Amino acid sequence: MKNSENMSQGLLKLLALDHAVDFLKNTTISSDALTWKRVCGSIATVLVILLFLSGAFMALYYSPYPGAAYDSVQYAEFDLPFGDVIRGIHHWSWNLLLVVMLLHMTRTFFTGAYKPPREMVWVSGVLLLLVVPLAIITGDLLPWTQAGYWTTRVRVSIISSVPVIGPFMVDLLQGGPRTGIVALTRFYVLHVIFLPAGIISLLALHFYFLRLKGLADPIMPSRLPKRNIALLPDMINRWLILFIVVTLAIGIATRFWFAVPYGDPADPSDSRFVPKPEWWVLFLNQLVSIFKGPFTIVGSAVIPGALAGLLLVLPFISRSPERRPVRRWKEILVAMLIAAAILGLSVMSWIEHFTSTVA
Repeated sequence: MKNSENMSQGLLKLLALDHAVDFLKNTTISSDALTWKRVCGSIATVLVILLFLSGAFMALYYSPYPGAAYDSVQYAEFDLPFGDVIRGIHHWSWNLLLVVMLLHMTRTFFTGAYKPPREMVWVSGVLLLLVVPLAIITGDLLPWTQAGYWTTRVRVSIISSVPVIGPFMVDLLQGGPRTGIVALTRFYVLHVIFLPAGIISLLALHFYFLRLKGLADPIMPSRLPKRNIALLPDMINRWLILFIVVTLAIGIATRFWFAVPYGDPADPSDSRFVPKPEWWVLFLNQLVSIFKGPFTIVGSAVIPGALAGLLLVLPFISRSPERRPVRRWKEILVAMLIAAAILGLSVMSWIEHFTSTVA
C-alpha cells in the first residue's frame, strides 16, 4: 500500500501535478454545496462535459460540406457502434442543460442569492445562459437536414431584419445571402471552437467568483452545524458518481425510449417546407409573429434584448440586502408576470405550429 502511494506521488511529481493535487486537497468548500437544493449547478456542469465529450466523438466522423454532412452524420448514427446513443446524449444534454440552468437561476433569484457581494456570480451565470443557445443555433445546421436548414434560414431572415447591424451579421455568419458551404463551415467553426471556448471561459469565471464570494447562506438558518469538506476527494468523488448516474440515465433513455429523430437531407429548393420552432424559442417565435413590418425589430431585438439586459443588471438595481421572498414581493411579482407572459406566448406558438390543422 505504501509502495503504491509512493509510486503515485512520484508519478504526480514527474508530471508536475503534485502541487495541483495538494491545492485541491487543501481546498475546502461548505457542506451546503452537497445538498439537493444546489444540485442543479452540479448537474449543469455534468451536462456541459457530456456535450463536449459527445461532440468530440461526433466531430471525428463529421464532414462540414453540404454534400457530405448529412451522410457523415447518418453514418455515425446507424453504422458506428453506439453512434445513436452518443448523438442522443448530445441532443438531450443541451435540452436538459437549458432546463437545469433555468431552474438554477430561478432558485438563485427567489432566494436572493444574486445580491451583493455575489453580483458577478450572477452576471457570469446569465452570460453563460445567453451563450449556450448560440451553440445550439449553430449546431442545428450541421446535420444538413431539412429542419436544420430551413430553421437556420428563418433565423437568418430574423437577424437580417435588425437595422444597421443585421445585414452585417448575416454576411459575417454565412458569407453572403445564401446558406451554403461557407455558412456551414463558419457555423461548424463557431460550434466546435469559439463557442465552446466561450462556455469554458464563462464557466471558469463563474466558479472563480463563486469561490471568491462563497455560497449564499440559507435564508432560514439550519439547526445543523455548518462544516467544511475537502474538494478532493469528497466533492470530486460525489460529483463523479453524479456524472456516471446522469450519463447512464440519458444513454439508456435515448437508446430505448427517446431516440433522436433524423429527418430528410436539406433541399434548398424546397421552400414549401415549414420548420417547427423548438420549445425554448417558442415565445421568441411568437414575438416575431406579432410584430410585423416596420415593427419587426421590436419582437426580434428590442424585447429579447431588454429581457437579457434586465437579467444582467438585476444585482445592480436590486441593492437591498433583504433576501426573503415575502419581503421582496414586488420583485417576485414582476418576475412572475414576465414568466407568465413568456409562458403565454409559448403556448400560443405551440398551438399555432403543433396543433393547428391545415384546411
